[in-house]
Amino acid sequence: MREAALPLRGIPPIVLATPAPITHRTAEENLGLGYLASILRSKGANVQIIDGWLGGLTSDEIVDSIARLPVPLWIGFSCYRSNMARAIEVMQLLHQRGLQTPTIAGGYGPTFHPDEFLNAGFDVVVLGEAEETVCELSEHFAFGKLDLSDISGIRYKHDGKIVRSGRRPAVANLDAIPFPSRDTIRASLERRSAVPVLSSRGCAAHCTFCSIVAFAKVSDGSHWRQRSIENFVDELEQVSRLGATCFKVIDDSLIEPPRDELWCRELADDIQSRGLRVRLRGSIRADRVTDEAIRQLKRAGFFAFSCGIENYSESALKRMAKSASVDQNLQALDVFKKHAIYVQAGHILFDHGTTMEELRENHRRMSDYVWTISKGIFSEMYAAEGTPFARLLRKRNLIDANVDGTGNRNYRLADEDVVHAYTGLKRWHKSHLRLYDKAIDAISAPKALEDEELVEFHALATELRRHDLAYHLPELGRMGFGSSALDATEGLPRSRLRAKSSFFCASSSTTGTLHALRQELLDPN
Repeated sequence: MREAALPLRGIPPIVLATPAPITHRTAEENLGLGYLASILRSKGANVQIIDGWLGGLTSDEIVDSIARLPVPLWIGFSCYRSNMARAIEVMQLLHQRGLQTPTIAGGYGPTFHPDEFLNAGFDVVVLGEAEETVCELSEHFAFGKLDLSDISGIRYKHDGKIVRSGRRPAVANLDAIPFPSRDTIRASLERRSAVPVLSSRGCAAHCTFCSIVAFAKVSDGSHWRQRSIENFVDELEQVSRLGATCFKVIDDSLIEPPRDELWCRELADDIQSRGLRVRLRGSIRADRVTDEAIRQLKRAGFFAFSCGIENYSESALKRMAKSASVDQNLQALDVFKKHAIYVQAGHILFDHGTTMEELRENHRRMSDYVWTISKGIFSEMYAAEGTPFARLLRKRNLIDANVDGTGNRNYRLADEDVVHAYTGLKRWHKSHLRLYDKAIDAISAPKALEDEELVEFHALATELRRHDLAYHLPELGRMGFGSSALDATEGLPRSRLRAKSSFFCASSSTTGTLHALRQELLDPN
């Protein structure tokens, strides 16, 4: 990475903050803030992290935390799509309190909605990755020797008009970036949350609905970059000394060329040679799964993967521009099962072109692979701003107004029968959303659980999904989804839950969650 022209030692403090996103998941570390804090500190800056998610802070409480600090040089907000509105709210509350410190927004939300953030009152929006950008912005605000127009990868206002600077190349050598700061790791470990790490950035696929590639395209350079095995395992070893044993490897695609089976073996060898006893959860494309790769990755410590199966119909996969076929998806799932790997099978049941035959195909395969981790049986393709899917829908005049504040656009389905099925299944899904969340979060997040705890959660999630699948998907739409169908959820396996009461009533926080779920299943009112 380019060295900053001037050291940042002695400047006013920099505040990095994030509000809680709209999510059911247990709070975890914000790795993006950790990376930014680390690179700024390596230049001598004093950085304070305020994590509203881990801290359980309201917007007002985040403002109070910032107000107690010395006046910052600038305040940066890490924004997902799911906390965009809250980030804007915090910024506006700061202004109402009279704090005129420059505010900067970065992350997926601002990258795809820069004008919305600038018009709301933010001074600068960072597009794409931000390590180099925040160092140069710090020079600008501290010394004034860099004009905003000289800083690549940002948008800002000048004379009331929005200006976009030049494109910034993505960091090619990820080993050159300092390990992320771990200011908030203690709070994460107390929640038994997995500790996030990454060994690569980006994805080489081209799925139409995915924001990952769209995010990478705002920068020049390769869409997928990797750290060396030594550098990655060095960080695992360092964070293990802080008490972490369960890690969430947040790579969007763990295995891309030049990584192959040999790389998987070398990773396992390095981890084992250091005597590290780690549990890892990652994300992998179905067309990158081989028996040998998964065998070696399990030896490295991987016990769970997210795998974007998405759909069991070839026609649907083609619309999504998925690189894997149905056969490759099924082969990947069979390999996971052979090696006793938990797999969260990302699934997209509905999109603008879904047909009834596709729903039938998916129902059959879902029943065959009921053991995969999935949040119910309803799912729909998001039309996120910046993606090829959103552009396609807009071109075909299928986009409706956005009503959820996350940048995901509503759109119309083509087949009327599918619309009925969609309406019925979505109603079913919403009525049981909390159950799905509680049942799968421990494995999908994941939580730092013992083997027997994972087995219990997985068994319960599987039974819940099997119960859903008992109702044939196409038939649901034609039923009109009346109260009799909803009432059928009372058929959940109560006798089994009662038999497990001693386990569910255990005192630990994790089994306490199981106990709460048991009570809800037995007494939904």
